[in-house]
Amino acid sequence: MIADSLSTETYELAEGPLWDPVAERLLWVDIPTGRIMEGLLRDGDLRVVRTHTLPGTVGAVAPAADGSLLVAAQYGFATIGERTTMGPRVLPEGTMSRLNDGRCDPAGRFLAGSLAKDERQGQEKLYRLELDGTVSVLAEGLTISNGLGWSPDGRTLYHVDSIPGVVWAQPYDVETGRVGPRTAILQVSDGLPDGLAVDVEGNLWIAIWGAGEVRRHTPGGRLLDTVKVASPKTSSAAFVGSTLVITTAGGGLFAADAGVTGLPATPWNGPTDLRTP
Repeated sequence: MIADSLSTETYELAEGPLWDPVAERLLWVDIPTGRIMEGLLRDGDLRVVRTHTLPGTVGAVAPAADGSLLVAAQYGFATIGERTTMGPRVLPEGTMSRLNDGRCDPAGRFLAGSLAKDERQGQEKLYRLELDGTVSVLAEGLTISNGLGWSPDGRTLYHVDSIPGVVWAQPYDVETGRVGPRTAILQVSDGLPDGLAVDVEGNLWIAIWGAGEVRRHTPGGRLLDTVKVASPKTSSAAFVGSTLVITTAGGGLFAADAGVTGLPATPWNGPTDLRTP
């Protein structure tokens, strides 16, 4: 399967594509420039209709239930609506880390992990912004926390750590938020696993940074299909119906007919006027 070009604009590091079915908009970020894009996608044509910019980097964006945006900013979380609110901060002052990929769980909590900007290994974490606005830690010992997704029944969390090249699966209780022990379901050695999307059949579509591919795997890790992308640094993927939208670094956005639909994104269901504790 070969992806077609979807945008003429190139991005330093486009990431975190997400389809908001309520507002019928495609959301994504350009990490180094701090930009959050809202796009209109019609008949294979993508047009940016609104751009927001935060100071520093941005790792991910999600729509909120009221139509505003929740963002994993450089060191913490922010909301963008009638005004921009910064907080709470989760990474300490002076850290050589930043927040990276993020996604809402089926209950509307927001998960985002951190990555090391230097050579440190195994010191990053996966955080969760709870529905009451507090922050908890779900996983430690990571290096580049990346793609997140859930099984169709919400009972399994998939999570990527790019540097060791591992895709993890762990039990997830949507009602309570409890997580179980994680198990490695896939080890990638010919590139770095990055962002991911899950389809309605429960299969994972994983962007492979450095390989110019998005690969479809079963929940057990077996390879089913490969999407070829004319840009080696594929960073993530999202479904718009049966169209797979793919982000890249140093390139544009791409699209392919996946032949299957994806799971709908859950909006952020917590407060949209965040405050730093």
